[in-house]
Amino acid sequence: MTAVDKSSEKKFPNEVKLLDAIYEDIIEAVHNEPDMNNIESMRLYIENSYRIFNRTIFRVVEIKNSLTKNEKLDSSTWNPPA
Repeated sequence: MTAVDKSSEKKFPNEVKLLDAIYEDIIEAVHNEPDMNNIESMRLYIENSYRIFNRTIFRVVEIKNSLTKNEKLDSSTWNPPA
């Protein structure tokens, strides 16, 4: 067995924080079920759900951009010998 080189491990503290926030928002949305007999309660639930979905989209894009920020694209081509 080889020892894992600690310097090669990548830590993603900002991304983990954003993922935790997304998780909390989704849990909150699931647990805040509206009263199905109250139209105002249902309207508020739908508005809050859309707000959470939009915020989640922006957070996911931010995570993606953060993860790909330092990634260098390989633009080289492989040219085999003739």
